Amino acid sequence: MRDWTHGGLARGLLAATALIFLVAGLGLVAALFLGAWRFLGEPSALSNLFGDFWDPLRNRYGVLPFIVGSVVVTLGALVMAVPLALGVAVTLAEQRTAGMKDFAVRALTVLTAVPSVIFGWWGLQMVVPWVRARVGGPGFSLLAAGIVLALMVLPTFSLFFFQSLERVPQSLREGSAALGATPDQTLWRVAFRAAMPGLTNGLLVGVARALGETMAVQMVIGGQTALPSSLTSPGATLTTQIITDMTVFPPGTRGHAVLDIMALLLMLGMYVLVRLAERWGSVS
Repeated sequence: MRDWTHGGLARGLLAATALIFLVAGLGLVAALFLGAWRFLGEPSALSNLFGDFWDPLRNRYGVLPFIVGSVVVTLGALVMAVPLALGVAVTLAEQRTAGMKDFAVRALTVLTAVPSVIFGWWGLQMVVPWVRARVGGPGFSLLAAGIVLALMVLPTFSLFFFQSLERVPQSLREGSAALGATPDQTLWRVAFRAAMPGLTNGLLVGVARALGETMAVQMVIGGQTALPSSLTSPGATLTTQIITDMTVFPPGTRGHAVLDIMALLLMLGMYVLVRLAERWGSVS
């Protein structure tokens, strides 16, 4: 009787906790939607919203430059970080020295916990001057933001990819070697195929973190609200523009409603990535 009571109490607490999180999440979405409706309910709201010009003083609230900035910076970070992360993961997975492997994993874990402002400060001191001197432009740019973001997500990608490769049964590798496959053939044709669900899941989780990053990107991207003409041009993302204007537009204003819409767009993007991770990350 006592065990049943304790079990029922535990299940009740867990159910209550889950309900609180569900209500809080739905409440957040509802609050953002109600705030956004002030703008969405106006005539020609969508044509104004998805325009390429942002100037609240002229009643222009085009968020296309920020969408483009988010996509370009995230893709740039992926192009730079994913190949390096795969190299790190393969090196660790093939490392036979347990002590060295444990040290590398702990170091990567520590790097994932470094505050984003530290990466932003490093980018401000090192990346921005390098881009200005070597590539051209003002230095504050989409390229600088992509480089800083790539360094930020590299440890996350590396850990996810390593854990996926580490979970591949050793019997598959031994069987491939017994059939005459070289180590490279075993890696590409056996290990990667077996680890593909985990690799895909890690990729999507890393993309979500990159897409939602704010502070480090804000410090090096330049804050330009027009469509960027090149990678060396200053720009802005959805997250950086929200943090820039959140104190400018008080609740109830049209500008604040547009910021609510931008937040909803980010939440929609995260939802899509989570669903893709659930679908592709579980395929065996």
